[in-house]
Amino acid sequence: MNKSLSIFGLLGLFIIATVSMSSCSAQNSSSIVLEKAKERRESQEEKELFEGGLFFNKEEQAENKQKQTTLEEKEEVSDDFFDRSFQLVFFGDSLTQGVGDSTKKGGFTPFVKEHYLSKSYIDEVSMTNLGVRGNRTNHLLKRLKQPEVQEALQSADVIFMTVGGNDLMKVIRENFLDLNFELFDKEQAEYAERLETVISEVRKNNPNSTIYVVGLFNPFYEFFKEIPEMNEVVTNWNETTVSVLEKHPKTAFVPIQELFHDTDENLLDDDQFHPNEKGYQLIGNEVVKQVIEYNEEVLLEENLLQERE
Repeated sequence: MNKSLSIFGLLGLFIIATVSMSSCSAQNSSSIVLEKAKERRESQEEKELFEGGLFFNKEEQAENKQKQTTLEEKEEVSDDFFDRSFQLVFFGDSLTQGVGDSTKKGGFTPFVKEHYLSKSYIDEVSMTNLGVRGNRTNHLLKRLKQPEVQEALQSADVIFMTVGGNDLMKVIRENFLDLNFELFDKEQAEYAERLETVISEVRKNNPNSTIYVVGLFNPFYEFFKEIPEMNEVVTNWNETTVSVLEKHPKTAFVPIQELFHDTDENLLDDDQFHPNEKGYQLIGNEVVKQVIEYNEEVLLEENLLQERE
């Protein structure tokens, strides 16, 4: 749609006021093959003769067997050998930082940590919060060059990201007097390219851990229900994020848009833009829900593959 949306103007003014990735050659000679086979047969016969008692009596054989069993038992690794700790890394913008959470506990992140702590196979869960207020995709790309960010991502067992909200808000702030769908569509395509690069760079640091990306919500819904276009923009933005993640294995999308629609509870901070502690709790619960569903889906796929083999 190319029509100018004058109703976005009111929304824009309100936003400005409230938000600052040996070979070897084969030998084909039949004589060589036969010779090798003969060597293996003779070697096996000598081994059987040797172990059959020609050189050892039954007592010695039993003793050797016991020694072998003891050696094998010693080589078994105890449960204490395995690392039972878990490292969660949160990377992104103000939603990751937890801006608006009056408890100052980290927004939705402690609810995710609690989920992993509840697992019997995990003794300790540590978190690294790399959230920075105002970060857009281009900021995340710059930060991905920092050694401390790279080290944190490399050690992560699971990675959670919030991204995209500030990319969207940049369009609104810079064009609030003349907003139209064409502007959003153009920036959306550029956002998709940057997000693709962000995910690829994260994967360079950590090829195996699952990446969960939290979607966007419309903080202006309650105040501007009469402007459905804004919801459409947020929906399109989330769909763009999903389309990028579909290109990358071991990634999942966490939808939160509906959490902030038609609710009787106040889920926003006093700035009427960031979630409050209740809003973050709902986001945390949704993240945990998606983690459970994703792992159940992966387990189901693995079982199906085993059945087919």
